Formats: sequence, C-alpha cells, structure tokens
Amino acid sequence: MIFSKLIINQVIKHFVKHFKMDRVMNYVFNDNELDKKVKELDEEVKMLIAVAHPKRDFVICEECKCKIKEKEDE
Repeated sequence: MIFSKLIINQVIKHFVKHFKMDRVMNYVFNDNELDKKVKELDEEVKMLIAVAHPKRDFVICEECKCKIKEKEDE
C-alpha cells in the first residue's frame, strides 16, 4: 500500500514536470483571487449579522384582518 502510494506520487510529479502543469496545480491546490474575495465577504457577512437587529415576529391583526402588527411576547 505504501509502496503504491509512493509510486503514484512519483508518476504525478513526473507528469507535472513533463507537461508543465505547475500553474494548473497551483490553481487547484492554492487559493486564487476569487477564494480570497469569498473569504473576505464571508467575514463581512458574519460581522453584519453580529451587529444586525434581531428578527421581529409579525402576525395579522385579528380585529380588522388587514393590518400587520408585531407579535406580543407571551
């Protein structure tokens, strides 16, 4: 098992060098500009959620059936 894994890794390294696939390997395994941007946006969304107002619960008014009012705590 270990021997086959070693051989596979050597074959992959040979193909990468032979076909000059360094850029492809970097694109697959390293963060690119879009990955970095998504991580920044995730952090920004988490910060906005932390400072946002809590959700409010609304119900339809029982008296007139047309107005929406905020649900009272029970």
